[in-house]
Amino acid sequence: MTSIATSSDSPETRAVHAGERVSAPRRPAGAAIYQTAPFVFDSTEELDHAFAAGGGEGVYSRQGNPTVRTAEEKLAALEGAEEAVAFASGLAAVSAVVSSLVASGDRVLASTDLYGGTVAWLAWMARRQPEVTVEAVPLSDLASRLSDGGAPAPALVLAESPSNPLLACCDLAEVASAARARGARLVVDNTFATPVLQTPLHLHGGEGADIVVHSATKYLGGHSDATGGFAAGSRELMGPVREAQVLVGGCLDPHAAFLLSRGMKTVALRVERQSENAARLAGFLAGHPAVASVRYPGNDPVARRQMRAGGGMLAVEVVGGLAAAAALADRLELFGIIPSLGGVESGISLPALTSHRRLSAEQRAEIGIGDGLVRLSVGIEGYDDLEADLSRALDALP
Repeated sequence: MTSIATSSDSPETRAVHAGERVSAPRRPAGAAIYQTAPFVFDSTEELDHAFAAGGGEGVYSRQGNPTVRTAEEKLAALEGAEEAVAFASGLAAVSAVVSSLVASGDRVLASTDLYGGTVAWLAWMARRQPEVTVEAVPLSDLASRLSDGGAPAPALVLAESPSNPLLACCDLAEVASAARARGARLVVDNTFATPVLQTPLHLHGGEGADIVVHSATKYLGGHSDATGGFAAGSRELMGPVREAQVLVGGCLDPHAAFLLSRGMKTVALRVERQSENAARLAGFLAGHPAVASVRYPGNDPVARRQMRAGGGMLAVEVVGGLAAAAALADRLELFGIIPSLGGVESGISLPALTSHRRLSAEQRAEIGIGDGLVRLSVGIEGYDDLEADLSRALDALP
């Protein structure tokens, strides 16, 4: 069974056709779900040859599954990567990438405003592997810190642009160039931007990241019904990442892979509509007296240079701190209180109570996460309905 190849430059076309499988007697319009753990061999000779070749797809689903492979090929096509590896979650992808590329004595440079789960995992890993040094650096300082020849060269650099939840952006091409000059690998979490809006492996000027990671649970799946993650890059770098995935066992379930593949077919359409809604809401919210500040990548000059649109996320600081933020969330109707993002439905989340609750108020304040910060994930609903929902809830705040 082979997959459909597409050389199109259009993300819409790649999203629909890349990775789709061709099978007898005709190609199905909907991808088949190989909901199986093991595969059956016709003979011991066939089994012997498969295991001698290292296993892989069609042996045992932890090692490879046709439905999962469809999802991997689709994401690789969207990111312009040679290879992609699917995982049970985005955090599983991050941990496999770091574990496969970092050895004893290595130094990891991580931006301070990474996803809270990534920050927590790095701290957990560092406590158990003190021979690996993890240094947290503000996103805006990554390039200059890398250019500091007096500091030890890191083996790995972790960045997220736009960041979660502050939507801070950095010049990824500048960071990539600085990392390459120091012999470091750059890993970019592209969950918020999606490959529709930016492809970190292929940045302007030729400098790109080495690996891109995603929580596919978010925009790639897009319907809040499947958990998964991806890592993508060169075949050389994805080799040890796939080995880590197989050995640790963080494989993606075939049915989840089917849902993520189906979601990716419409990711370009969804992200376009979500970006349009979010850009308009950013302007509306900036003029409301109950709002202290609005952060939106579409208003960031760096993001405008490297992203095709501003995306569907807003970071809004509400006047009145945590009590006001909670009151806003409780009064909204269309914006559900959802500790995730990227779905077709709009959602609101309070980082102080969710992704960054493990940090103290002082630690959150140090990285710019105030108690009144709310993260809005803007969906595909009618714009007027979303504005009316926010207006009514904000007007009711004391």
